[in-house]
Amino acid sequence: MEIKPTVDIINPAYQSTKGRLFAGTSGLLNTSASKHAWAQLVNPLHSNVNLYVSFFALTNFSTKLVTADFVVNADPPGTPTLSSDVSVLKLASKHTPVGQIFYNPSVSGSFSGGKFVGTRALSPERTELGFRVDGRLIIEPGTNAMFFLCSRSPATSQIEFEWFESEAIF
Repeated sequence: MEIKPTVDIINPAYQSTKGRLFAGTSGLLNTSASKHAWAQLVNPLHSNVNLYVSFFALTNFSTKLVTADFVVNADPPGTPTLSSDVSVLKLASKHTPVGQIFYNPSVSGSFSGGKFVGTRALSPERTELGFRVDGRLIIEPGTNAMFFLCSRSPATSQIEFEWFESEAIF
């Protein structure tokens, strides 16, 4: 009997072939001893899709340490800005994302509500994967995932999210 070769395809790659994989970044996030910043991936309330987060990356462009609290379903302080830096990763696809990246580059105060998940320390002048979740983090309609950034000295950072969208849970 002949053995036929098999190929394993990771789910984000499969979702990309369908035009359902998206990536985007916040704007630059400026923190200091008196100012914080945040970025969040939001699924609008009546979207009728789930956002399955593949990964997020946190970049610290400065020479100072930055910390990032990861929280879900929190209300951030300040006025949100909608990021225009979001794209489908199947480059010829006409799909547009339902998920939205909001951020505020410099705010006073802290978030309210939500559930604290963990903290990441962002080393100076590095990009760190927040954690690779490969679709296990599911942002349902009306929910969000956010990074809230702090530093003791002036610092500049940026957050990147990658996710795919689907109506069904696998």
